[in-house]
Amino acid sequence: MINQSVSINHNHLQLSGVLHLPERKQHEKVPLIVLLHGFIGSKVGEHRLFVKAARYFTGKGFGVFRFDFSGCGESDGDYVDVTVTNQLDEVQTVLNYVSKLNAIDEQNIILIGHSLGGAVAALTASRDRRIRKLVLWSAVGIPYEDITEILGERAVSIANRSGKVDYQGFYVSRSFLNDLKNHQPLEAIRSYDGEALIIHAKEDEDIPKEHTVRYLKSLQQRGQSKEVSTHYIENADHTFSSYRFEDELFAQSAEWLEKWQRQLNLKSVL
Repeated sequence: MINQSVSINHNHLQLSGVLHLPERKQHEKVPLIVLLHGFIGSKVGEHRLFVKAARYFTGKGFGVFRFDFSGCGESDGDYVDVTVTNQLDEVQTVLNYVSKLNAIDEQNIILIGHSLGGAVAALTASRDRRIRKLVLWSAVGIPYEDITEILGERAVSIANRSGKVDYQGFYVSRSFLNDLKNHQPLEAIRSYDGEALIIHAKEDEDIPKEHTVRYLKSLQQRGQSKEVSTHYIENADHTFSSYRFEDELFAQSAEWLEKWQRQLNLKSVL
């Protein structure tokens, strides 16, 4: 297993990432999972969720790339300049980078997004044909409503009045909030033409679990035969903060991905 720190240039900012590769034969290309963190998050994740996820999926034969959006974690920039529009551009830069790596099967790129990262993943999948599989973990469905609910009325009022608000040590800007209104992942995802898995914490205190059904209905409206699966993790909170919740989250995701990988391998043999 190989872990490699990576710095990717994006509009004069350096995005900090880590590439995880499984043991593989020489010249073998592996499917790649790109992990997208959420609101004021990082590539480590709460209780190291993304570090654990990367190790788990790498153990299953997948490559994994996790990175910090600008203004987050170890990447350049300040959170006051963050918008979802900018994050969508950063994902494109990351996808351009990873798709050219010799170890990666550029025809088998998977997005996994948690919380606001789930909304970014859905929006990206709707417009980028390189995304072959999509997995959403407790994903934001209505960005402006979901995030302002987390912030609370007082914080939103301060941001609108003053241009920014200090939220848990991050400046959240009025521009960030206004930009959220421009993005509707529940509608956009109808343009995604691949398979999807939607997992939600049953006791999510931040993002409504009803978004699972909303995403499912949107994907079913595509009129395609592509499979969409859903799963709720009983008693889990928004960040899946116990080993039991994590184990189920990872196992359900890997089992679903491995099923499609087996079908892909069978087609390549035939």
